[in-house]
Amino acid sequence: MKRIVWLFFAVWGTAVVSAQENGPWTPHQAGGFLSGTFSYWGYDRVQLMNDTARTGNLLRPVTDMTVQIKAVYGATNRVSIFAAVPIKIISTSKSFSDEADFSDTLPAGRITGLGNVIAGVKYKFYHKKWVMAASLHGEMKTGQFDSKTGLRTAYDAWGVVPMFHIGRSWKEKYYFFLDLGGAWRSDNYSGDWRIGAEGGAFLFKALWLRLNLDSRRSFRNGSFSHPNNMQTSLYVNDQEWLAIRFQAEYQHPVGFGLLAGISGYVAGNNIAAAPYYYGGVYYKWNYDLNEAPKYRIEDRPKE
Repeated sequence: MKRIVWLFFAVWGTAVVSAQENGPWTPHQAGGFLSGTFSYWGYDRVQLMNDTARTGNLLRPVTDMTVQIKAVYGATNRVSIFAAVPIKIISTSKSFSDEADFSDTLPAGRITGLGNVIAGVKYKFYHKKWVMAASLHGEMKTGQFDSKTGLRTAYDAWGVVPMFHIGRSWKEKYYFFLDLGGAWRSDNYSGDWRIGAEGGAFLFKALWLRLNLDSRRSFRNGSFSHPNNMQTSLYVNDQEWLAIRFQAEYQHPVGFGLLAGISGYVAGNNIAAAPYYYGGVYYKWNYDLNEAPKYRIEDRPKE
């Protein structure tokens, strides 16, 4: 029963509440979105085999706490720019497991630093019943690493991520979108392809419920390896997953909102076998404030 509950709540993000700008929609010109989220991730097991539930026990439990600031701005009615800055506090416990699947013993420790800072642009090129857009964002090599403890705050590489987005909404209450793309990374990290899908419903004139599925597969074209990293499973090469995320969100008509969610990995490779929790606040502006209903997600740009 415990495994069934975990699989139901398991999820995704990247990272972690996903920093990339998902879905095809963009704000109106001079409109924007600013959010701050806090996430907590504690685990002592790692999924070791692709698409199976087989896990390995870590010597020391890992705790990952992240504060992320994200901003989106409408440069025009069809072009938006976005950025995300994650600040991470990662530590390993002083106590360790006698059932660990690793023979050597790394010291406990703590590391604080930036994750991979992300910046990009999205262009919405089609907007009728269906909306289509393309985006390109970069992942900066801004992380910290402690070789002695195996703690790492980000992929030790630069990344380039092109994406295609398609979606639509119905009756101003329901929506669905699909994201397709991939990533290239430097410094002998493998690239990957990515597929994401999300659906949501707007209830009681204030509450969004969202369900997201996310899949990532490695190209396995990189040779990066650091033995100590395997004991923490933090940003190792060839990480793969199938993830699901559930999010609830209260949205006030003036633009303020509160969100909370749970996520984790249903299956994967070198990824934590534990759920991930997060919450945050945000503010939207210039999102059709004079129209009813508020924040209509299917309005066409006024050009």
